[in-house]
Amino acid sequence: MNQQPTIRRIAPLLLILALALLMPVAAAAQAQPPSIPHPVEGREACLLCHEQGVAGAPQIPEDHGGRPNEICQACHQLAPSSTEEATATTTSTTVPTATATLRARETATLEPSATATRAPTTAATQSPTSAATAPPTATATTTPAATPTWTPAATATPEPTAAPVEAGPAPVPHSLEGREDCLACHISTEAGTTAAGGPPPIPHPLVGRDNCLACHQEGIGGATKVPADHAGRTNDTCQGCHQASQETAAPTETPPTEPIPTPLVYPKAAGVNTCVDCHLTLPGKHVDITTQWQRSIHAERDISCADCHGGDPSATTVDESMSPDAGYIGAPAKADIPALCASCHADVSVMRQYDLPTDQYAKYKESIHGTRLAEGDENVATCYECHGGHQVLKANDPASSVYPVNVPAMCASCHADEALMAPYDIPTNQYDLYRQSVHGHALLDNQDFRAPECATCHGTHGAAPPGFEEVANVCGSCHTATQDYYLTSPHARGEDEDAPDCVACHGRYDVSKPSEAMYLGAEPRHCGSCHAPDTEGGEMAQTMYDAIDGAAQAYAEAEEAVHAAQDVGMLVAAQESQLQQANTGLVTARAAQHTLDEAQVVKLTGDARDAADQAKAGAEAAVEETVVRRRAMVVAVAAIALTIAALYLLKRELDRRLESQS
Repeated sequence: MNQQPTIRRIAPLLLILALALLMPVAAAAQAQPPSIPHPVEGREACLLCHEQGVAGAPQIPEDHGGRPNEICQACHQLAPSSTEEATATTTSTTVPTATATLRARETATLEPSATATRAPTTAATQSPTSAATAPPTATATTTPAATPTWTPAATATPEPTAAPVEAGPAPVPHSLEGREDCLACHISTEAGTTAAGGPPPIPHPLVGRDNCLACHQEGIGGATKVPADHAGRTNDTCQGCHQASQETAAPTETPPTEPIPTPLVYPKAAGVNTCVDCHLTLPGKHVDITTQWQRSIHAERDISCADCHGGDPSATTVDESMSPDAGYIGAPAKADIPALCASCHADVSVMRQYDLPTDQYAKYKESIHGTRLAEGDENVATCYECHGGHQVLKANDPASSVYPVNVPAMCASCHADEALMAPYDIPTNQYDLYRQSVHGHALLDNQDFRAPECATCHGTHGAAPPGFEEVANVCGSCHTATQDYYLTSPHARGEDEDAPDCVACHGRYDVSKPSEAMYLGAEPRHCGSCHAPDTEGGEMAQTMYDAIDGAAQAYAEAEEAVHAAQDVGMLVAAQESQLQQANTGLVTARAAQHTLDEAQVVKLTGDARDAADQAKAGAEAAVEETVVRRRAMVVAVAAIALTIAALYLLKRELDRRLESQS
């Protein structure tokens, strides 16, 4: 009976309690992340300033740790720039509190006429109409700041048609008092002026040079050295300020795009080719030429004789089929062959269906072969010499002359000819050297298509790729990790004009298999050929040899122990993992030796040796466990045998007694 009055008495208390619990939730729901009070263009890398609070930028809180730049603008949006909000902020004369500071950030103008001061915070008082006619003048009331971070003061309404500033990555939306050093990168927009200087542009191509610090960290090869105030900046931040030069490239003699050579014009005849019918009946080379064409990719794609030689493929007489009026040209002149092939192979609409590139002709004209042919030297190679004349096969056909394992012999057909190479003073033993090299054995003997052939280093149709005039870049296209290490070494820093490069130690065509033995002795390509044993370089070579050779021996012993444990049937998955770890460390150390950093090599080899020792110890313990098991098995078998023998003797004794009783 008294339940309803009781509920009425406690209902207000429950309502008050519910409101008290919901108020923080509602307040949290209404709170918004602070807006971005400055332009974002040129400042996409938010963490560059906000991670450490650079130049007074608000430092990211601890609960934001680990968030990348991409996430920042997902929550923090650009502040609204409406005139009403800016005017309301301008007319305020009170010192910003913590809430007012946040509101000032959210309503800060994005135009370059905005100004700000460091804490202690000042409040500006200015007529909204004066901003359009004169620079803003503020009456500052100094008040201790609530927090040690910099907060923007109230600003005047900006001019709606401010002229954009073109120089530099971003304008400066605050006062420059005490911040003049920022002008090295940013723009001063006070009084309509623009700061001189700024980050210097990049004066060279970026192709193959993505690792800026490889040269600029130490000033390798005359490169501008990274200044002290840039310490700690990574390759990813370099191009955030330094942009590629916008200077117009010098005009070239050859236009960047040229018209495609015109194909031969001849009477078309679908499904008819009297050239083949006739030449198959002729003696000598004619049959061979015709059968070669029939096996070619051109025959498969309906590229007929007339496409290269002209003439009327439907005519039934020699005079008609080979008439100049029918476009017959016979065997094309050697100088005309590249353009003749390009009439199809440079046409995107023709090659698209075969997924073939169309820049071979342009590349060929830039190559040493193409330039000499243009000068009238017909001893050079054309499409005909490399791909074949009539029997042109697919590049992935093992019988093709441009199949990877066939390329060295194809190039040697000219470059090993002493008479042909004599006018150019070019050696003719490259193929013999390559054949005995580690690359030659891998490609020609083991069919390892990862190994380079001539075109890998020298280019295919055209000149070498950008940056490949430097030997380290040629080798580094495959040996990327080794190249990165080498570029940080004293050898690559240009300290000595005679400092060795890849070729000096490993050879050019006769690249030998590298080994730790190169640290010892004074033979060519060994460290001792330049550094005597009692010099600093000789002692370094000995230290690195001892470290790498010791780790290699430890790995070999561990590998043998693991295999021995596997042979006796033990499970050694953990030891195999440790062995792989040791091998990875050893491979890394052998690449890192090109830095000539003893400490780094010693550490890597030490880690590799430790992993190898652990694998060896585990494998030997597994083998020892099998010995114990075998011994226990012998004892058990012996005990079982004795038991069986005792039972047998007991049985015989019982049988004997039974017989005597009976």
